[in-house]
Amino acid sequence: MRRLAPAICFALAIAVYWAIEHDTAGIMSLLPASVLPYAKLAAQTVIWFAAAWVATEILAEVIEFVARRRGANRLPKLLAHIGAIVIFFCAGLVVVSLVFNQPLGGMLATSGVLAAIIGFSIQKTIADIIAGISLNVEQSINLGDWIETSTGAIGKAVEITWRTTHLHTIDDRLIIVPNSTLSGGAFVNLSAPERYLRFNKTISIDYSLPTERICRILEAAMKATDGVLQRPAPVVLVNNCGESGIDYNLYFWTADYPEHFLISSNVLSNALKFLDQAGISPVFPKQDITLFEPSPRQIDRKLDVGGILRRMPFFTAFDADAMEQIERGWKLREFRPDAVVVREGDAGASLFVVIAGLLTVSKEIQGTSRHLGRIVPGDLFGEMSLLTGAARSATVTAASHATLVEIDKPQLEPILAKHPEAIAALGQFVAERTAANQSTLASSTEEKREIESIGVAAFIGKKIAEFFGAALT
Repeated sequence: MRRLAPAICFALAIAVYWAIEHDTAGIMSLLPASVLPYAKLAAQTVIWFAAAWVATEILAEVIEFVARRRGANRLPKLLAHIGAIVIFFCAGLVVVSLVFNQPLGGMLATSGVLAAIIGFSIQKTIADIIAGISLNVEQSINLGDWIETSTGAIGKAVEITWRTTHLHTIDDRLIIVPNSTLSGGAFVNLSAPERYLRFNKTISIDYSLPTERICRILEAAMKATDGVLQRPAPVVLVNNCGESGIDYNLYFWTADYPEHFLISSNVLSNALKFLDQAGISPVFPKQDITLFEPSPRQIDRKLDVGGILRRMPFFTAFDADAMEQIERGWKLREFRPDAVVVREGDAGASLFVVIAGLLTVSKEIQGTSRHLGRIVPGDLFGEMSLLTGAARSATVTAASHATLVEIDKPQLEPILAKHPEAIAALGQFVAERTAANQSTLASSTEEKREIESIGVAAFIGKKIAEFFGAALT
C-alpha cells in the first residue's frame, strides 16, 4: 500500500485539476472569481510534486532490484535519498518556471551565492556526503562486507548514511566512521573480490627433522580441519630459519571472515595432535652451551615407530618382548594423494598405522560409493583382516601424501603363538572398535547364533585363534 500512495495522490491531483478546469459540478462558479487562478496553481503544483513522488518510488524500486541482484541483503538508502532530492529539486524548478512563470536565471544565481556561503561553513559535512556518494557509486563497499580501516578496526558494513559508515565488529560493537575519513585513507575490503579469504599460522620445528615430512603432516592437519576450504587448497611453506628451529607457515582459506577465529584454533589443535602422533613436538627457545667438541649434526630421517605404536591401545595387549619383535618386522609404506591403500572386498591379512597424512574411507552402498569418514595420524585400520583374514570392509584412499606402517600376518603369527593370552585382549579391542552388526561379522546362521550366545568379543577371539592356528587359554 505504501508503494501505491504516490500513484493515488498523483491520480487525485489530476482529477482535481480536471474538475477545476471544466467545473462539471458547478462548484467553482460558487467561489469568487479571484480564487480560481490560485486553485489551478495549487492543483498544478500538487501534480508536479506528486509526479516527483512517483518517480522517487520507481527509483527506489530500481535501486533495490539492482542491490538484490548483486547479493546485497539491505537497500543502500543513501542512493535513494540522493535520487529523491535531485528529483524533487527538478520538480521545484519546473513548478517555478512552468506553473508560476518565473525566470530561473536570477533564482539560480542567488541560490549559487547562498550555496557557496553554506558550503564554506559546512565543508567537512559536504566532504562526508560526497565521499558517501562515491562509496555507493563505485561500489567499493557493499552492505555486509567486512572492512578493515586504516586504523586497524575491522567490522561489517551495516549502513552507509549521508555522513558516516557503520561497521559492526565481531565483538558486537558499532564503529561509526566518517565517510571522508574512510574514503580518504586506505581501507581493505576483506569480502572482495571473493568472499573467502586466506589466513596463516606459524609453527616452529627442530632442524633435525626433514622438512618434507613436516610439510605433509601439517598439510594433512589443515585438510582434516572442518571449515578449511579444499579449493583453494591449503599449503605449507617454509618461512624462516630461526634460532630455535624452522618456521613453517600454514596457509589456509575460510569461507568468510568471522569463521576464521574458531577454524584457526582448530587448525593449530590438529597440527599439534598430528605432530604428537608422529612423535614430534614444536621447538621452544633454547641455547646450546658446548663444553666439548660436539658431534656432527644432521637431519634424523628415522621414525620412532616403536614409540608411536606403544602409545596406541591396540598394542597394549603385547608385552615388551612382543613389541620388540613387532618393531623389527614392520614395513614403511608411502602413498601419494588419491592412491588406493586398500580396496573393499579384496583379501587382506595386514593392518596399517597412520604415521602422517590424511586418508578417506568409502564404501559401496547400493551401487554408489559413499564417504564414511577420515583416518588421521594415530589411527589404525585393517585389524579385522589382520586378525581374522576377513576381506577388506571398505576402501581407504590417501587424501594427501601419507606415511603408513604395515604389520602383516607372518610377522604377528609367531608372536601370538608365543603369547596366546593376547588373543582375548585383541578380540575385546576389536569388538569395542567395530560398529558393525552381526550380519557383517558372521557369514552363516550358526555364526550369528554363536555371537548371540558367547558375545562379539569372544566370537572375534575365536576367529583370531582359528586364523592363526592358536588355542585360547
